[in-house]
Amino acid sequence: MKLSKLYSNKPFHNITFITNKGGFNVIVGDAKKKRKENSHGLGKSKLGELLNFMLLKDHKRVFFYSKETTKEKFLKKGYDFYLEILLNNGKYLTIKRSLDKPTQISFKLNNKKSEGYTLYETFDESPKSLEKSKKYLNDQLNFDFCNQTGESYRRLINYALRTQGDYDPGLNGIFQLKKFTRGQERYWKPLIFSLLGFNGNLLRQKYDIEKSIEQNHKIIKEQEKDFGIKSEEKDLLVGKIQNAEIERNNVTQQLETLNFYQQDTETIKELVGTIEEDIAVFNSRLYNIEYQIKNLEESIKNEFAFDLERVKNLFKEVNIHFPKQLSKSYEELLQFNHQITDERNAQILETLKEKKVEAKEINENLLSQNKKREQYRDLIQDTSLFKKLMHNQQKLVSIEKDLSHYNGQLESIEKIEAKKNQIEETQNTDLQNIKDELRKILDNTASNELYMNIRKSFSEIVKFILNEVAIITISPNSTYNIEFKPNFPQSAKDEGNTYYKILCVALDLAILINYKNQSHFRFVYHDDIVAGDDNGIKQRLIESIKHICLKHNIQYILTVIKDNIPPTIDLRENTILQLHGNSNDGLLFKINF
Repeated sequence: MKLSKLYSNKPFHNITFITNKGGFNVIVGDAKKKRKENSHGLGKSKLGELLNFMLLKDHKRVFFYSKETTKEKFLKKGYDFYLEILLNNGKYLTIKRSLDKPTQISFKLNNKKSEGYTLYETFDESPKSLEKSKKYLNDQLNFDFCNQTGESYRRLINYALRTQGDYDPGLNGIFQLKKFTRGQERYWKPLIFSLLGFNGNLLRQKYDIEKSIEQNHKIIKEQEKDFGIKSEEKDLLVGKIQNAEIERNNVTQQLETLNFYQQDTETIKELVGTIEEDIAVFNSRLYNIEYQIKNLEESIKNEFAFDLERVKNLFKEVNIHFPKQLSKSYEELLQFNHQITDERNAQILETLKEKKVEAKEINENLLSQNKKREQYRDLIQDTSLFKKLMHNQQKLVSIEKDLSHYNGQLESIEKIEAKKNQIEETQNTDLQNIKDELRKILDNTASNELYMNIRKSFSEIVKFILNEVAIITISPNSTYNIEFKPNFPQSAKDEGNTYYKILCVALDLAILINYKNQSHFRFVYHDDIVAGDDNGIKQRLIESIKHICLKHNIQYILTVIKDNIPPTIDLRENTILQLHGNSNDGLLFKINF
């Protein structure tokens, strides 16, 4: 898939991309005059973001919608953008997206390239949602990699559209993009693992199992907090139950040996031996159940609370920038905690339902037994004996209450232990099996032809441009998650951002070179990689790009500041757009914002 045209129905520098073999496209920004202090205000860096938007990125994170001043310039102005792409089957697909209705996408499929910049009025497909539009485009692209791995083209596109933040040496080598912070390895490492020719699903399963284990550990902590117990106190509870049972037996024996003199022994036996004992047991059980119900109802009210908007407003009040990536990390934290809370609450609601049914049954039994007790009490005349009876009966109630409470805690501990055993079994079986599989893979990387070829292409590109040896490496860390690193000389590391940019270029090109015989992306966009003072490096970089585009039929789109182009390089035949700051007409959108 290559880019063919990008245009609009409103003031905009319409662009026709070079798609034929050797398609090296250059967008030049001339910042010499009025906008020298703000060269990036020309719009050349915004082009990559616009292309991403047209390839159906979620609009909420696109610059059109990010600031009120930008919204005022673009929204409710009737802006429609069109992106024509060349599919790998030779057909051309035009995507229309409006700024005012960014989730309503339309598609037009043609057998040949359109004439001029056609503002279509009728379309072949207009899915009713952004997700359905992504699915339609994914089907039209029909990438082999996506069909084999289940990945979406939207995941792959991150390595076809590199922006300035994606060259940061502070990230995880050259593989981690700005949108993938260190806390989100499971979102990008399986993808890279698959791109390099390995089983990315295996790595994804490992992350999913580890996440499930982490969730279960958190649920256990919440349950221990809700029920006021610690699983290591199991034996202590067993001891308390043992002592309480001994004391209950002693009190019961005292009740049974009371001398009731002239009273009707059968009546007294019924009252003392059955009714009072049953009432005591029921009262004890009811007390504990109502106590548990109260705790469970209080627990379910304690939702995870974190007001992200309030935090943003606080940052705004003190004039501190709140990074989008930090916002994303907080949003994912909120999502994770809500998942935990939902699972915990589901368990609590199930327990609560059971306890309320049990409480209802006990109340019905108590009502019946109390009626019987009132009838039998009228037959007892010896008040001193009755007082002694009631004293022992109250003591028995207290013991039964304690026993019920201890047994309830013991039951909860056993449930927690079962979940711990489940975690341990998962760690010892499923997780260990995956680690063993990964170990086998990493012990035999030389047998992976695609990986070896990508490494070879990567090293050749870096060697030509920098005359240094750089090697892609993969290795397990302490938890057997995969680490991707470029190995290169210390002297080259001193080059900093310039060197990392070239490594990123080499990686992206190496992937495209080795996927050229499959249905895959055939283009890559790199923003402002030609920088620094070494014209020799810049010249070899451009020569390498031209050679790769011609040899492997890859489309390369480069944005560059005019002053950074070496004087020995002539890019006039490759320049598809020139931007300048002399007037608004020289800006990408022909307006200043």
